[in-house]
Amino acid sequence: MRTPPFVRMVRNTRYLLLGLPLAVIAFSLVLTGLAAGTGTAVLFVGLFLLSGTLLLARGVAHLERLRLSDLHGRAVVRLPYRPSPANAGPLRRLLNPLACARSWMDVLHAIVGLPLALVGFVLAVLWWSLALGGLLYPLWGWSLHLVPGYTDVGDYLLPDNPAVATLVVYMVGGALFALTLPVALRVLAGMNSALARVLLLAPEEISARVLTTRNTTVPAPEESEGERRYVSLH
Repeated sequence: MRTPPFVRMVRNTRYLLLGLPLAVIAFSLVLTGLAAGTGTAVLFVGLFLLSGTLLLARGVAHLERLRLSDLHGRAVVRLPYRPSPANAGPLRRLLNPLACARSWMDVLHAIVGLPLALVGFVLAVLWWSLALGGLLYPLWGWSLHLVPGYTDVGDYLLPDNPAVATLVVYMVGGALFALTLPVALRVLAGMNSALARVLLLAPEEISARVLTTRNTTVPAPEESEGERRYVSLH
């Protein structure tokens, strides 16, 4: 079912605006954990700090997958984390995240995702501000004349009637930004989500998804790969 344009715009805006606070928190906590764990690794306690940091990165990655699901309006799929060996002791289980490649991918996303989140947040706020500010200029434009020495753009375009010229410039500019707002938000959300899809989700191939049942039997030769049942993990 095709998503209505307004719903898509709301989803893109929500994804971009919430992305920066989450990215800042993830970057701060994960980087601090990595620094503390690496600095104390020789004392062995640092290994536990690193393992805890990886588990924290998993939690942040889970939140990002939920945001991706909300953005696309459907469930997303991830590859499973490496489990502990069946006969592993408590110590081995505590340190198991260190041997999990997918956990390190979560850490990488928490570190490199901040710049993209910042750019997406700033441009989304800027685009919304210019669109709404231009279209609503008649409601707030009068306040600019309270600023001492303020000069309207209309004074340079149409000195005989600067108020009308200024009104036209602002409203036309606001209309242009409003018309391009859905496309701009979609592009920005796509750029931000691309990194998360690469690092946090399974490939699009159906063979990379997780089976719903642990069926050890060999499928019949005539059974196609697409006929198997799969589960979507958030």
